[in-house]
Amino acid sequence: MNYTKPHDKDYEDKPEDYLWLTMAFGRALGKMLGEGQGILIDMKGDALKLRPEAKRVVVFNDGKMIRVVNAEERTDLEDGDRIMMVDKGSIEN
Repeated sequence: MNYTKPHDKDYEDKPEDYLWLTMAFGRALGKMLGEGQGILIDMKGDALKLRPEAKRVVVFNDGKMIRVVNAEERTDLEDGDRIMMVDKGSIEN
């Protein structure tokens, strides 16, 4: 498969290509999303082949890194909805 250099039909992706792109994309998302901010996304295409149990996820900034968590139970949200993630320990009863 060639996801990292589609303009070069003879290029074969390497694991390092995916890691570098993931790190660059995570850094960019960290600049775009403030702490606790996230986006719910419905996974599509080849991503579902890699992890079929993760059809719906939240990508968010936890203050230290970009995290991806399963969100199958969130039927009240739509693909692309922006959300705020709150640490359970910081909620007062």
